[in-house]
This record gives sequence, C-alpha cells and structure tokens, in this order.
Amino acid sequence: MALKALKILSVAGFDGSGGAGIISDAKIFSKFKIFGLSAVTAMTAQNPGNIYSVEPVSDAFFLAELNAVFGYFSVDAVKTGLIFNESQSLILERFLKKYNPKTVVIDPVFISTSGKKLTAESGYPGLLAPLLKYATVITPNIKEAELISGMEIKNVEGMKNSAKIIRKKFPEIKNILIKGSHIIEESDLKKIFNIILDSNDNFFISETKRLSFDKEIHGTGCAFSACLASLLAKGAKIEYSLTETEKFVSKIIRDFRKISDNTPEKKIYITGNI
Repeated sequence: MALKALKILSVAGFDGSGGAGIISDAKIFSKFKIFGLSAVTAMTAQNPGNIYSVEPVSDAFFLAELNAVFGYFSVDAVKTGLIFNESQSLILERFLKKYNPKTVVIDPVFISTSGKKLTAESGYPGLLAPLLKYATVITPNIKEAELISGMEIKNVEGMKNSAKIIRKKFPEIKNILIKGSHIIEESDLKKIFNIILDSNDNFFISETKRLSFDKEIHGTGCAFSACLASLLAKGAKIEYSLTETEKFVSKIIRDFRKISDNTPEKKIYITGNI
C-alpha cells in the first residue's frame, strides 16, 4: 500500500530567477520528498542583484488559486512568504480557518535583502495579523522581528526581549523563531544564534558556526523556512526542526562554496544549486 505523500502549499511571490519565493520552496520540498503546491501572491522581476518590479495578483485570481488547491488536494501544511496586502491575508485566513492544516509556517517577508520594500504601503506587521492566530511558528529575521516588535535588536538578549513583545502582541502564535544571522555577538564572532520562544514561554537557543564566504548570498531565508516547514510537516518537534534546518542550510552554503570559484557573479542564490 503506497504511503500518502505529504503536501505543502507555498503562498508566496514568483521569482523568475529561481532563488526565492515559490520556486525556491518547491526545490526544498522536493528534497524532503514532499509534494509542493503553490499560490502566487505577486509577480516579481528580480535577480540576486536587484528587484526591478513587484506586481500583486488580483484578489479574484488569488481566491481562485486557493479554491483550486484546497478544493482538490488535502493540504498538510501551509508556508507563507510574501503576502502583498491585507486583502490577501484576509482571503488566506478563510482557507486556514476552513481547512485547518496541521502546520502553518509564517515567514514575514517585508523587505528584500537589497532593501526594497515588497509589501503594499499599508503593510508591515499589521497585514499578517489575520494569519498569526494559525501560526505553528513565525520565522522573522532581525529586521523583520524589529518591525513586528517595534524595538531595536543588537544581541541575543534583544532577540529574547523582541520575542516576548511579539508574544504579548500576538499570543496565539505557538512558536516564535527569530533568526540571528544579521547580528554578531562581540563575545563570539564565529557563531550565529537562533532562538525559539515556545508555546510554554520557554526559550531554546541554538548556536551554529558562521560560515565565511566571499560572495553575497541570497535565498537563505526562503530555504530556511521551507526546510523548517518540511520537517514540521513530517512531525518533528520545533527544536529538532531548527537544528536540522541549520545543518541543511549550512550544507547548501558549504557545497556551493566548493564550486563558487567557477561562478563569476558577486551575488548568488544558494537555492540555485539545489
């Protein structure tokens, strides 16, 4: 008797250069032998060096995408990336409420690595509010956590305080995972610290080796949240999922570093090598 294939829906933007959004997610899901589904929120014209244009899909089309997916497939998990505006958030909320997927990973994508704002003018943390009550975990980086919590983060203690503020603002979120690669602890320049504030208000702090690389790397955030979603969908605990995700992303970077001498570009996507 064949085993039922897990299905994860990626609700995110389309990146034609293949390094972020739904294309990146599909690559990661396939690594875990998970069937990837998608609902596009916005079309982007971009490459690792620049974002030229971002165009959201219409509400009618977004609704049709979700109807097509949820009406046919049994969706085990949902992983979000770029949610362009509040109407998309409200539309998706209806499906999360009706179909109640077991795992929901919210990756709050607000600003690109190059600094370009990706959401609507009225966006930022408020536009995700309708979705956060369903979140198994949210995965902001430092800049995103600062936007959601409203405080500056300079170190691990700041990450913990930010997580506590987010918990007070959005108590329905089961796990708050803040990625710390954008800060460097003066006491240890060779490590990255990621933290989890779980549903029992306990902290789990994971440290991993900071890898040096002579190229600017894009795509780590998408790869991270997609890997985490895959592991959680398979039933792994949040702490284990984090440590295994760190290993997974580090391996992609190390593997790419081995062949990077033959890559002339200064900025690259790690998911381009999957």
